Amino acid sequence: MKTKNILFIVTTHGDEGFSIPVVKKLAKEFNFDWVIGNPKAQAKNTRYIEADLNRSGPGNIKSPVYEQRKAYELIRLGKKYKTVIDLHGTVSNTGIFVIVTNPGWENIELAKKLDIKNVILWPGLVSTGPLTQFVPNSLEIECGPKSDPRTAIKLERILRKYLTGYVPKLKQNIYIVNGAFTKKTYKPMKEFTKFTYKNISFYPLMVGQYGKIKCYMMQKLGDNL
Repeated sequence: MKTKNILFIVTTHGDEGFSIPVVKKLAKEFNFDWVIGNPKAQAKNTRYIEADLNRSGPGNIKSPVYEQRKAYELIRLGKKYKTVIDLHGTVSNTGIFVIVTNPGWENIELAKKLDIKNVILWPGLVSTGPLTQFVPNSLEIECGPKSDPRTAIKLERILRKYLTGYVPKLKQNIYIVNGAFTKKTYKPMKEFTKFTYKNISFYPLMVGQYGKIKCYMMQKLGDNL
């Protein structure tokens, strides 16, 4: 497999540097490019400096906001590659899953090449959004919990398989995000496990990570709705 046309973006959020040692190690064995998405935030171990970089696409090179300019630069860079994979980390106990922000056939086919069970279609419905929404043939890999050393080990195993051309044999579960759950409930939720509130059933994602949002709500393709 020719890997020179692959770009990995790490630390789009500056507090997600767990993946840097992973790509550094793999770069000694495989021929690909990688870049730190938000070096200023990474140096301070903070999510961002002025604005969330992964909500700043398509960016603006003339903007006074640092992340707006950085988003423009990264998207322009990403368009020079056949494949772009943006590596992220979460505090939630999600395991490793794929987010396809621009669910065209190329990006869905790219997701199939990864030995990852859960794939989420999360299309951008507004004019601003994640970097991969604006880069052809790209997706995000989200890893959680990011502080667990085993997460980095699993990520390395997945990327190594991809870079060696391994053809996954697992059957992927495909979900689509269809809202955010903000209701008060004391019933425990578990990532990717069906949850019912009154007459509404959904699969929770990133439980308890975002303040007033209890979790994001997903439907699983193929389920009876």
